[in-house]
Amino acid sequence: MEEAVSSVPALATSIDRRIFDAIHGVPHTAVSDRYVSMVSDIGEGLLWVGLGIGLAALGGPKGQRAGLATSLSALGTTYFVQRLVKPFFRRQRPFVNREVLVVGIRTQDASFPSGHSAASFAAATALTTFYPSAAPLAYGVAGLVGASRVHLGHHFPSDVAVGAMIGVGTGTLTAALVRLLR
Repeated sequence: MEEAVSSVPALATSIDRRIFDAIHGVPHTAVSDRYVSMVSDIGEGLLWVGLGIGLAALGGPKGQRAGLATSLSALGTTYFVQRLVKPFFRRQRPFVNREVLVVGIRTQDASFPSGHSAASFAAATALTTFYPSAAPLAYGVAGLVGASRVHLGHHFPSDVAVGAMIGVGTGTLTAALVRLLR
C-alpha cells in the first residue's frame, strides 16, 4: 500500500514531463518562435484589458459590463497568481537545473501556476459570460497562450492546467460580481 501512494506523485510528474516534452519538442525556428512568443504575450493581460476597454467604449450597457469584467478578471487574476499563489508553491521552472531550450527571458519567479494562462482563461470566462458565442475564439486563444508557455520552455503542462482552472474560477466570480452592479 505504501508503495502505491509514493508512486502517484512520480507518475504525475512523469506524465507532466512527457506532455512537456511533446509540446516543447515541436520544432523551433526563428519565425515560429517569434509567432509563438506573440501568442504568449497575449497572456500578459494587456490585450485582454484592451479588449475590455474597447467593449466598454463601443458595446453599450452590455459591453460596458463585459468590458469591465474582462479587464478586471485579467488584472485581478494576474495579481492573485503572482502575489499570492506562486510565492506559496515556489515550483522551479522547467529550465532550472535542466537542459531546456528557453525562448525569451528566463524569469526568476515561480513556475506554478502559469499566470499567463490564468489571466487568459479568466478574461475568456468573463467575456463569454456576456457573449457566449465568443467562447470558441476566446477559449481557443486562451488555450494557445497556455500551450505557448510550454512550447517556449517557461512552464510545465500542470502549471498551465492549474492556471486555467484558477482563471475559470476568478473569471466566473468577477463576471458574477459585475452582473450584480446593474
